[in-house]
Amino acid sequence: FRFEKEGEPCQLAHVDFFVSTVDPLKEPPLITANTVLSILAVDYPVEKVSCYVSDDGSGMLTFESLVEKAEFARKWVPFCKKYAIEPRAPELYFSQKIDYLKDKV
Repeated sequence: FRFEKEGEPCQLAHVDFFVSTVDPLKEPPLITANTVLSILAVDYPVEKVSCYVSDDGSGMLTFESLVEKAEFARKWVPFCKKYAIEPRAPELYFSQKIDYLKDKV
């Protein structure tokens, strides 16, 4: 980051993200989970980012999808940061028409 100087603490501000949802029928849990995953994979110091989910409908399906997405995030977020993946939303990334084996043996 251009705001960091070696040997000094990071000068970037803390950022809080709030994701709200109510009805899993109107707001599919997969979209909510992908939104949270994209926030977690943002190119920003991890200790400076917080993500909060407010599910006013108390949907068990939403909760379960976020639990599963948390397991996937343990692999996806480091992968995105290591290989500078863009876009960082898995749904968009995997829907691109890219030949990943092009020029490979």
